[in-house]
Amino acid sequence: MLMLSVDVVGLGLNAMDTICMVDRFPQPNTKTGIRNVRREPGGQVATAMATCSRLGLTTRYIGSVGDDDLGRAQIESLHQSGLDSEFVRIVSGATTQFAIILLEEGIGERTILWHHDPALNYPPKELRREMITSGRILHLDGCDSEAALQAARWAREAGIPVVIDIDELYDDSTDELLRNVDYLIAAEEFGQRVLGNLDPEDAARTLADRYGSPVVGITLGDRGAVFLEKGRLLRSPSFEVKVADTTGAGDVFHGAFIYGLLQKWDLEQIARFANAAAALKCTQIGARRGIPTIEQIHTIL
Repeated sequence: MLMLSVDVVGLGLNAMDTICMVDRFPQPNTKTGIRNVRREPGGQVATAMATCSRLGLTTRYIGSVGDDDLGRAQIESLHQSGLDSEFVRIVSGATTQFAIILLEEGIGERTILWHHDPALNYPPKELRREMITSGRILHLDGCDSEAALQAARWAREAGIPVVIDIDELYDDSTDELLRNVDYLIAAEEFGQRVLGNLDPEDAARTLADRYGSPVVGITLGDRGAVFLEKGRLLRSPSFEVKVADTTGAGDVFHGAFIYGLLQKWDLEQIARFANAAAALKCTQIGARRGIPTIEQIHTIL
Protein backbone atom coordinates (compact mmCIF):
# COMPACT_ATOMS: atom_id res chain seq x y z
CA MET A 1 0.00 0.00 0.00
CA LEU A 2 1.33 3.44 -0.93
CA MET A 3 1.88 5.46 2.25
CA LEU A 4 0.86 9.13 2.22
CA SER A 5 3.84 11.43 2.82
CA VAL A 6 3.44 13.98 5.61
CA ASP A 7 5.54 16.69 7.22
CA VAL A 8 5.46 15.26 10.75
CA VAL A 9 4.77 11.85 12.28
CA GLY A 10 3.95 11.73 15.99
CA LEU A 11 3.86 8.59 18.14
CA GLY A 12 2.76 8.92 21.76
CA LEU A 13 0.13 10.03 24.19
CA ASN A 14 -3.36 11.39 23.74
CA ALA A 15 -5.78 12.08 26.60
CA MET A 16 -9.17 13.49 27.40
CA ASP A 17 -8.96 16.14 30.13
CA THR A 18 -11.71 17.01 32.58
CA ILE A 19 -10.87 20.52 33.74
CA CYS A 20 -12.35 21.51 37.10
CA MET A 21 -12.07 25.22 37.86
CA VAL A 22 -11.73 26.02 41.56
CA ASP A 23 -11.05 29.16 43.58
CA ARG A 24 -7.95 27.60 45.12
CA PHE A 25 -6.32 24.21 45.37
CA PRO A 26 -7.91 22.33 48.31
CA GLN A 27 -6.04 21.65 51.52
CA PRO A 28 -6.18 18.14 53.06
CA ASN A 29 -9.45 17.30 54.84
CA THR A 30 -11.35 20.21 53.30
CA LYS A 31 -14.08 20.63 50.71
CA THR A 32 -13.81 22.90 47.70
CA GLY A 33 -16.59 23.82 45.31
CA ILE A 34 -16.11 23.47 41.55
CA ARG A 35 -17.00 26.63 39.66
CA ASN A 36 -17.08 25.07 36.20
CA VAL A 37 -16.25 21.77 34.48
CA ARG A 38 -15.07 21.31 30.90
CA ARG A 39 -13.94 18.29 28.90
CA GLU A 40 -11.12 19.02 26.48
CA PRO A 41 -8.82 16.86 24.32
CA GLY A 42 -5.13 16.77 25.21
CA GLY A 43 -2.10 14.53 25.47
CA GLN A 44 1.54 15.35 24.74
CA VAL A 45 2.06 14.13 21.19
CA ALA A 46 -1.55 14.48 20.03
CA THR A 47 -1.58 18.14 21.08
CA ALA A 48 1.82 18.78 19.48
CA MET A 49 0.50 17.26 16.23
CA ALA A 50 -2.65 19.41 16.45
CA THR A 51 -0.35 22.44 16.79
CA CYS A 52 1.64 21.42 13.72
CA SER A 53 -1.62 21.05 11.79
CA ARG A 54 -2.85 24.45 12.96
CA LEU A 55 0.39 25.96 11.67
CA GLY A 56 -0.17 24.46 8.22
CA LEU A 57 1.87 21.24 8.36
CA THR A 58 0.57 17.84 7.32
CA THR A 59 0.64 15.44 10.24
CA ARG A 60 0.16 11.78 11.12
CA TYR A 61 -0.72 10.75 14.66
CA ILE A 62 0.00 7.19 15.88
CA GLY A 63 -1.46 6.17 19.22
CA SER A 64 -4.18 4.22 21.00
CA VAL A 65 -7.60 4.87 22.51
CA GLY A 66 -10.11 2.64 24.26
CA ASP A 67 -13.43 1.61 22.77
CA ASP A 68 -15.27 4.00 25.08
CA ASP A 69 -16.92 7.41 24.90
CA LEU A 70 -13.63 9.16 25.67
CA GLY A 71 -11.93 7.30 22.84
CA ARG A 72 -14.63 8.30 20.38
CA ALA A 73 -14.34 11.91 21.54
CA GLN A 74 -10.56 11.80 21.12
CA ILE A 75 -10.77 10.44 17.59
CA GLU A 76 -13.30 13.12 16.67
CA SER A 77 -10.94 15.78 18.05
CA LEU A 78 -8.09 14.42 15.91
CA HIS A 79 -10.29 14.58 12.81
CA GLN A 80 -11.32 18.14 13.64
CA SER A 81 -7.65 19.08 13.97
CA GLY A 82 -6.93 17.76 10.47
CA LEU A 83 -4.61 14.94 11.52
CA ASP A 84 -4.06 11.72 9.61
CA SER A 85 -5.35 9.31 12.27
CA GLU A 86 -5.47 6.13 10.19
CA PHE A 87 -3.07 4.43 12.59
CA VAL A 88 -4.92 5.15 15.84
CA ARG A 89 -5.63 1.79 17.51
CA ILE A 90 -9.00 1.25 19.17
CA VAL A 91 -8.34 -1.22 21.99
CA SER A 92 -11.31 -3.31 23.05
CA GLY A 93 -11.94 -3.17 26.80
CA ALA A 94 -9.32 -0.48 27.44
CA THR A 95 -9.96 2.88 29.08
CA THR A 96 -8.83 5.88 27.07
CA GLN A 97 -6.21 7.88 28.92
CA PHE A 98 -7.82 10.63 30.94
CA ALA A 99 -6.82 13.36 33.36
CA ILE A 100 -8.60 15.31 36.06
CA ILE A 101 -7.15 18.81 36.10
CA LEU A 102 -7.73 21.21 38.98
CA LEU A 103 -7.36 24.71 37.60
CA GLU A 104 -7.05 27.66 39.95
CA GLU A 105 -9.27 30.32 38.41
CA GLY A 106 -7.60 33.67 37.92
CA ILE A 107 -4.13 32.14 38.34
CA GLY A 108 -4.00 29.58 35.56
CA GLU A 109 -1.79 27.08 37.36
CA ARG A 110 -3.04 23.51 37.37
CA THR A 111 -2.64 20.23 39.19
CA ILE A 112 -3.08 17.08 37.12
CA LEU A 113 -4.29 13.63 38.16
CA TRP A 114 -4.02 11.17 35.29
CA HIS A 115 -4.60 7.53 34.43
CA HIS A 116 -2.96 5.48 31.66
CA ASP A 117 -4.25 1.99 30.90
CA PRO A 118 -1.23 -0.23 30.04
CA ALA A 119 -3.35 -1.87 27.33
CA LEU A 120 -2.98 1.37 25.35
CA ASN A 121 0.78 0.90 24.85
CA TYR A 122 1.39 0.73 21.10
CA PRO A 123 2.76 -2.72 20.11
CA PRO A 124 5.98 -2.48 18.07
CA LYS A 125 4.76 -5.35 15.88
CA GLU A 126 1.92 -3.14 14.64
CA LEU A 127 4.31 -0.46 13.40
CA ARG A 128 5.48 -0.51 9.81
CA ARG A 129 8.65 1.22 8.70
CA GLU A 130 6.85 3.31 6.06
CA MET A 131 4.47 4.70 8.72
CA ILE A 132 7.52 6.46 10.18
CA THR A 133 9.78 7.10 7.19
CA SER A 134 7.07 8.78 5.11
CA GLY A 135 7.42 11.84 7.37
CA ARG A 136 10.06 14.59 7.38
CA ILE A 137 10.32 14.69 11.20
CA LEU A 138 9.42 12.16 13.92
CA HIS A 139 8.07 13.38 17.27
CA LEU A 140 7.94 11.16 20.37
CA ASP A 141 7.24 11.40 24.09
CA GLY A 142 8.71 8.05 25.16
CA CYS A 143 5.57 6.60 26.72
CA ASP A 144 5.18 3.82 24.13
CA SER A 145 8.76 2.91 24.93
CA GLU A 146 9.39 -0.15 22.74
CA ALA A 147 7.48 1.26 19.78
CA ALA A 148 9.12 4.67 20.22
CA LEU A 149 12.60 3.10 20.19
CA GLN A 150 11.82 1.13 17.03
CA ALA A 151 10.40 4.24 15.35
CA ALA A 152 13.44 6.33 16.34
CA ARG A 153 15.82 3.74 14.91
CA TRP A 154 13.94 3.61 11.61
CA ALA A 155 13.85 7.40 11.40
CA ARG A 156 17.57 7.77 12.03
CA GLU A 157 18.42 5.06 9.50
CA ALA A 158 16.40 7.08 6.96
CA GLY A 159 18.07 10.38 7.93
CA ILE A 160 14.87 11.77 9.48
CA PRO A 161 15.35 14.05 12.53
CA VAL A 162 13.84 12.78 15.79
CA VAL A 163 12.39 15.19 18.38
CA ILE A 164 11.36 14.05 21.85
CA ASP A 165 9.30 15.67 24.61
CA ILE A 166 10.49 13.79 27.68
CA ASP A 167 9.22 14.33 31.20
CA GLU A 168 9.93 11.00 32.88
CA LEU A 169 11.88 7.74 32.62
CA TYR A 170 9.17 5.32 31.62
CA ASP A 171 11.26 2.13 31.82
CA ASP A 172 14.73 0.71 31.24
CA SER A 173 14.56 1.37 27.49
CA THR A 174 14.24 5.16 27.91
CA ASP A 175 18.01 5.59 28.13
CA GLU A 176 18.50 3.82 24.80
CA LEU A 177 15.67 5.84 23.25
CA LEU A 178 17.31 9.12 24.29
CA ARG A 179 20.49 8.04 22.52
CA ASN A 180 18.49 7.90 19.30
CA VAL A 181 17.08 11.43 19.20
CA ASP A 182 18.40 14.61 17.59
CA TYR A 183 16.42 17.17 19.60
CA LEU A 184 16.13 16.15 23.24
CA ILE A 185 13.75 18.58 24.91
CA ALA A 186 13.08 17.81 28.57
CA ALA A 187 10.81 19.34 31.14
CA GLU A 188 12.71 20.97 34.02
CA GLU A 189 11.23 18.37 36.39
CA PHE A 190 12.76 15.56 34.32
CA GLY A 191 16.23 16.99 34.72
CA GLN A 192 15.72 17.39 38.47
CA ARG A 193 14.46 13.82 38.92
CA VAL A 194 17.12 12.21 36.74
CA LEU A 195 20.13 14.44 37.40
CA GLY A 196 19.47 15.89 40.83
CA ASN A 197 19.48 19.52 41.83
CA LEU A 198 21.31 20.99 38.83
CA ASP A 199 20.52 24.38 37.36
CA PRO A 200 18.99 24.21 33.84
CA GLU A 201 22.23 25.08 32.04
CA ASP A 202 24.18 22.34 33.80
CA ALA A 203 21.28 19.93 33.26
CA ALA A 204 21.37 20.62 29.52
CA ARG A 205 25.13 20.05 29.39
CA THR A 206 24.83 16.81 31.38
CA LEU A 207 22.05 15.45 29.16
CA ALA A 208 24.05 16.34 26.05
CA ASP A 209 27.12 14.55 27.41
CA ARG A 210 25.12 11.51 28.48
CA TYR A 211 23.02 10.99 25.35
CA GLY A 212 24.94 12.74 22.58
CA SER A 213 22.02 14.72 21.14
CA PRO A 214 23.18 17.62 18.94
CA VAL A 215 20.50 19.86 20.51
CA VAL A 216 19.27 19.60 24.11
CA GLY A 217 16.60 21.84 25.58
CA ILE A 218 15.15 22.34 29.05
CA THR A 219 11.70 23.95 29.17
CA LEU A 220 11.17 26.20 32.20
CA GLY A 221 7.50 27.23 32.07
CA ASP A 222 7.10 30.96 32.56
CA ARG A 223 10.90 31.33 32.57
CA GLY A 224 11.21 30.28 28.94
CA ALA A 225 13.72 27.63 27.88
CA VAL A 226 17.43 26.87 27.79
CA PHE A 227 19.07 25.17 24.81
CA LEU A 228 22.50 23.73 24.19
CA GLU A 229 23.43 23.37 20.51
CA LYS A 230 26.77 21.66 19.93
CA GLY A 231 28.22 23.29 23.03
CA ARG A 232 26.64 26.73 22.48
CA LEU A 233 24.23 27.82 25.22
CA LEU A 234 21.07 29.75 24.37
CA ARG A 235 18.51 31.23 26.77
CA SER A 236 15.10 32.01 25.29
CA PRO A 237 12.77 34.03 27.53
CA SER A 238 9.02 33.56 27.78
CA PHE A 239 6.38 36.11 26.77
CA GLU A 240 4.19 37.89 29.30
CA VAL A 241 0.47 37.23 28.80
CA LYS A 242 -2.64 37.04 30.95
CA VAL A 243 -2.68 33.37 31.89
CA ALA A 244 -5.96 31.43 31.95
CA ASP A 245 -4.58 27.86 31.85
CA THR A 246 -1.07 26.45 31.40
CA THR A 247 -2.35 22.98 30.40
CA GLY A 248 -0.79 21.91 27.11
CA ALA A 249 1.65 24.83 26.89
CA GLY A 250 4.65 22.52 26.63
CA ASP A 251 2.96 20.41 23.96
CA VAL A 252 2.21 23.50 21.89
CA PHE A 253 5.83 24.60 22.39
CA HIS A 254 6.99 21.33 20.83
CA GLY A 255 4.63 21.60 17.88
CA ALA A 256 5.79 25.15 17.16
CA PHE A 257 9.42 24.07 17.60
CA ILE A 258 8.92 21.40 14.93
CA TYR A 259 7.36 23.98 12.62
CA GLY A 260 10.46 26.15 13.00
CA LEU A 261 12.75 23.21 12.27
CA LEU A 262 10.95 22.55 9.00
CA GLN A 263 11.32 26.22 8.06
CA LYS A 264 15.09 25.76 8.57
CA TRP A 265 15.27 28.70 10.99
CA ASP A 266 18.18 29.06 13.37
CA LEU A 267 17.70 27.78 16.92
CA GLU A 268 17.22 31.21 18.47
CA GLN A 269 14.37 32.04 16.06
CA ILE A 270 12.79 28.59 16.56
CA ALA A 271 12.88 28.89 20.36
CA ARG A 272 11.42 32.39 20.32
CA PHE A 273 8.60 31.29 18.00
CA ALA A 274 7.85 28.25 20.19
CA ASN A 275 7.82 30.35 23.38
CA ALA A 276 5.39 32.79 21.75
CA ALA A 277 3.08 29.96 20.68
CA ALA A 278 3.12 28.44 24.18
CA ALA A 279 2.38 31.80 25.80
CA LEU A 280 -0.63 32.42 23.54
CA LYS A 281 -2.01 28.97 24.32
CA CYS A 282 -2.00 29.90 28.01
CA THR A 283 -4.56 32.66 27.38
CA GLN A 284 -7.31 30.07 26.86
CA ILE A 285 -8.56 27.10 28.87
CA GLY A 286 -7.79 23.63 27.55
CA ALA A 287 -4.72 22.00 26.02
CA ARG A 288 -5.74 22.60 22.38
CA ARG A 289 -8.36 25.34 22.45
CA GLY A 290 -5.72 28.04 22.64
CA ILE A 291 -3.40 26.77 19.90
CA PRO A 292 -2.56 29.95 17.97
CA THR A 293 -2.32 30.57 14.25
CA ILE A 294 0.90 31.71 12.61
CA GLU A 295 -0.58 35.20 12.29
CA GLN A 296 -1.31 35.37 16.00
CA ILE A 297 2.20 34.23 16.85
CA HIS A 298 3.77 36.84 14.59
CA THR A 299 1.60 39.50 16.25
CA ILE A 300 3.07 38.77 19.69
CA LEU A 301 6.57 38.45 18.21
